[in-house]
Amino acid sequence: MKIGFLFLALVLAAPAVRAEALYKCTDAAGAVSIQSSPCPKGSTQVWKRDATPDPGPTPEQLAARVALAEAEAQRAAEQAREAEALRLAEEAKREAEAQRLADEAAGLRPERKSECTLAHDFADAAAAKPWLQLSDFQQRRLREWVIEQCRDPDAPVADEATSL
Repeated sequence: MKIGFLFLALVLAAPAVRAEALYKCTDAAGAVSIQSSPCPKGSTQVWKRDATPDPGPTPEQLAARVALAEAEAQRAAEQAREAEALRLAEEAKREAEAQRLADEAAGLRPERKSECTLAHDFADAAAAKPWLQLSDFQQRRLREWVIEQCRDPDAPVADEATSL
């Protein structure tokens, strides 16, 4: 970003270049010269070319270039973050698998979460994803499902017909 602003400042501070022409001249002895002033007397002008430089980029074009460079830098940084997150997730997965195999070899049973804990974990994960855009109905159904998963299977179920 600093480079872009420095470039912009240099371009804006540069003096305006005046229009010039280049002349190719051949003198009486046959020597060829290219110069910015017309050919002197006694020499022949071979050609004359406009030497006006192309106009530099406008401030809007410079700003657009700076914005594009910043966007590309942000995209590259985001891709690097995503790649690092993926690498860490893969590493954690390998470590968990290695631990599971070590526990299995040692005769240990893996700890299993209850259905209630799994249901709460699922509901929390769904709520943490705003892009799912769960409707009020879907959120209510999710809460009801969690309650159902957390019910004690040995507890008596209240019958709706008897409670009326």
